[in-house]
Amino acid sequence: MSTSNRNKGVLPTAPPDQFVGFWQRLYERIAPYVTSGLLVLIGIVVVIVGGWGLSVWREGKRERATEQLGRAIRIAEAELLPATEKDKEADDSDSDIPRFKTAKERSEGVLQAVGELDKNFGGTPAAQRATLLRAGALYDQGKYSEAEALYRQFLASKPSEQALIALAQEDIGLCAEARGELDAALAAFQTQQIGNFYRERSQWNQARIYAKKNDKKKAIEIYKDLLSKAAPQSALRDDVANRLAALEQ
Repeated sequence: MSTSNRNKGVLPTAPPDQFVGFWQRLYERIAPYVTSGLLVLIGIVVVIVGGWGLSVWREGKRERATEQLGRAIRIAEAELLPATEKDKEADDSDSDIPRFKTAKERSEGVLQAVGELDKNFGGTPAAQRATLLRAGALYDQGKYSEAEALYRQFLASKPSEQALIALAQEDIGLCAEARGELDAALAAFQTQQIGNFYRERSQWNQARIYAKKNDKKKAIEIYKDLLSKAAPQSALRDDVANRLAALEQ
């Protein structure tokens, strides 16, 4: 999945409210249809930054770790060079975020940045969350089993944020789905719904898997339930309606 309209520059050493604003703007650009592992993980960090970012900002080591995490995320969301520029060297004197010719180069850049963060600030909350970025980069490289192992490692670390837990479970499902293991994917997406968090995404994922398993009746049942309970402003409504119409033809 391609990225679009990325911010340029480094994560500013600005007051916490500006820090939170950066994440909010980022989240609004990528929610809610993203299914690429890396982009999903970029999006979910914003869910917890309000309660987490303000506390780490005041601590020197954690602040530096947070800045490195921000840099890794900005690398992950960096625009690829246009085709007309691919033969030129990327040089942006106003930013330490490199430009990349291919998605593969960009994911390698993410892995390098995360590796530096882990080396310098292992054990910090930022390093824990960077595990998700590393997993997402591996997912985008097609290394689904390696990515899933890291998602499970993250869950085993007992994170406290329900948003991160739910979406790490989603990414486990996406890894299984990418390998064609539909039963395992379905189980992961069902687990994602525990606690009624991300209920819509959980059901949306489940319906998609049931359709792939040729269980149209179950898929239609879930899509209809989603439409009946979804808020009028739900961004999933149009997609669900289109999928439902296709199944009922």
